[in-house]
Amino acid sequence: MKLNIEKAKALRKNRGYSQVYVGDYLGYSTKSAYSQLESGKRQPSLYRLGLLSKLYGVTVDELVEG
Repeated sequence: MKLNIEKAKALRKNRGYSQVYVGDYLGYSTKSAYSQLESGKRQPSLYRLGLLSKLYGVTVDELVEG
């Protein structure tokens, strides 16, 4: 499953979350880890997709392409 980058960015911005906040919520140890997701350089694990869907109040299907 590939993260829909534009959808993830829009959801984060609409909720007023910073990349650092979301990265911390997902348990990433570096500040750049979440920004790598939004730039397409990294893909989240299924576990982290689940956390992201919970944070944004959407289904995993809404966060992935296709």
